[in-house]
Amino acid sequence: MITTLEFKKQIAKPFGVQMRKYGYKGTGLEYRRDIGDCLTSIYIEPSQWGGKCTVGFAIHPKAITKNYNGQLNLEKLKIYDFEFKMSLIESSQELWWNYSEDEFTNLATLNDIIVSIERKCFPVFEQFLEKPTILDTFKLSEMADFHENWTKKTGVSIAMTDSQFAWAMILYFENKNPAKAKQFAKWLISLFDSNDYGWYSEDILRVLTKN
Repeated sequence: MITTLEFKKQIAKPFGVQMRKYGYKGTGLEYRRDIGDCLTSIYIEPSQWGGKCTVGFAIHPKAITKNYNGQLNLEKLKIYDFEFKMSLIESSQELWWNYSEDEFTNLATLNDIIVSIERKCFPVFEQFLEKPTILDTFKLSEMADFHENWTKKTGVSIAMTDSQFAWAMILYFENKNPAKAKQFAKWLISLFDSNDYGWYSEDILRVLTKN
């Protein structure tokens, strides 16, 4: 069977050519783009077991400048530190493409991947760019079934918990809409049985005590 390294050699250059047409920069199978208020990333991720790959995409609002490890360097943000990471399908399972021994078939697979990126990733990115953004219009009442409501709006699944999303919304709204930031902070508090909110505590208390 063809190795991941061989598969990557066959598709990396044409993948890069296509991504640069869209304004993305990067190398190998990882590309990113600064689109104003957000950073975006698209990447092909080989299976750790070999034989197949999947595609992920991520977006990070610049208003979110920290995570559980502390302050983020947005100019050198790693993909795993992007706040909103998503897959191409509605379920939490991933969509996989198999490697082939034939290079022509692998290039056809890459074309299929690019079509999927155009159909799934770019429309979601647009939802973060339009005014109001998808975050601006996400209602507190929709947190009751966060994952289902996110998928209804975007057509894709998101790799984060409802508590992580609420925390991100606190930071996103802290300066642009303090009242909404407080709403998400109170909702996040409601998930805990004690006054210990873990690593969320600092941001929850800061937002709730602001005038």
